[in-house]
Amino acid sequence: GTYPLVHSYLGVVPTVLGHHEPLEGETVENTTSPDETQEQGLCEEKRYETVLRIVIHSIRNITRDTDLLTKVDPFVEIRANSIFLGATKPQINTTTAIVEEAFYIKTEADWRTIKLKFDLKDQDHMTNDDLLGHGYLDLGGYFDMGEEDSLIEQTIHLKWKGKEIGEVVMSVDVQKAIVIKAEE
Repeated sequence: GTYPLVHSYLGVVPTVLGHHEPLEGETVENTTSPDETQEQGLCEEKRYETVLRIVIHSIRNITRDTDLLTKVDPFVEIRANSIFLGATKPQINTTTAIVEEAFYIKTEADWRTIKLKFDLKDQDHMTNDDLLGHGYLDLGGYFDMGEEDSLIEQTIHLKWKGKEIGEVVMSVDVQKAIVIKAEE
């Protein structure tokens, strides 16, 4: 198809679907019809929910060993305010691994009240998985003063009986999502 052309001091610029952003120094007439203005005024108030994306980037420097003959097969279980969110896939026979797995939380409550718990476990095929250690992240403690909406590659120190046994590197990204209601 053909696109309308807009003349500016830069020459002729094609616009997509008949719309373009005004260029510096350019004036644009209001082309909104009275019907469109009235329709825009009737729109409902937008409702938002908060979506948190938690990414486990890596597991590092595991020093606690529960297996007799092999290294650990580590994975991380994640909880938010004691609610189980999920677990990463086990990494086989290693004490350090790249994970890159994401978990999502949707909440209408204040997300700053969420406390994350990370349980590092060793996958065991014969018995129950062994807990290697755990660590915590209180989102309110990191986000309470600023307008910051992400926490990039935070190191969570994992402990077992007071001793550090490894680390989880993770990020949190906070987004506002518009809720679209079903037609009634």
